[in-house]
Amino acid sequence: MFDPKLMGKVAVVTGASSGIGEAVARRLASEGVKVVLAARREDRLQTLAAEIRAAGGSVLPVPTDVRQKGDIDRLVAVTLENWGRLDILFNSAGVSFDRPLVKMDPEQVREEIEVNLLAVIACSQAALRPMLKARAGHIVNVASIAGLIGLPGASVYNASKFGVIGFSEGLGREVKRFGVKISAFCPGFVATDLSPRLKNGRESQPGTQRLPGVMDLGYVAERAVWLIQHPRRRYLIPRLWTAMIWAGRTFPWGTDWVISWFNK
Repeated sequence: MFDPKLMGKVAVVTGASSGIGEAVARRLASEGVKVVLAARREDRLQTLAAEIRAAGGSVLPVPTDVRQKGDIDRLVAVTLENWGRLDILFNSAGVSFDRPLVKMDPEQVREEIEVNLLAVIACSQAALRPMLKARAGHIVNVASIAGLIGLPGASVYNASKFGVIGFSEGLGREVKRFGVKISAFCPGFVATDLSPRLKNGRESQPGTQRLPGVMDLGYVAERAVWLIQHPRRRYLIPRLWTAMIWAGRTFPWGTDWVISWFNK
């Protein structure tokens, strides 16, 4: 049964060709939301759109490079032309090269910041125009536990996700009086194509380590949709990581030990 809070609303999901974006798009469509799929890989968007339609959902694939302002403007324009409104923006596009800074090319550094942070800002800016006019809307920016605590081998990724959380907090205060809500969604370790090591461990592939606390996409999508239904300024999953974040601020040496163990 469709959720009456969501049914008929229009959501743009970036990064919809895989991972969290794809899982959230499927879940929203199953709740009666009209979903606009945005990502660079058109073939994957078309495949996902066909599957959502076959399940009875309403969907519109729009190939989009979130690093290009023209693509973002077209994404919002096509959404409004087809469905006349934009209620939800789920900013999920992201990249991670998962390597020490000294081994990253300057182009990789630039791409992580462009996709993970600058694109979030640009997409939010474009979506805000119709939302402010309607005096309603919800923007959910996918951050990460890496936006709350520094992780080795991911310093640039950390910088981008810390930026997403700061941006979301500031923007939330900026637009609150206009009826628009801003959330930073901070999942911990998730088994996606973005993190093959975590995915293989979650699926217990031969020769891989079973890592604690790694979530599957179904659970993450469920929690993301819950956040859309129950807006919060910041939402961290799983909740057990809240203690680690607190400990990281209070006892950084202890957090160093936990992270070094996890990364072995």
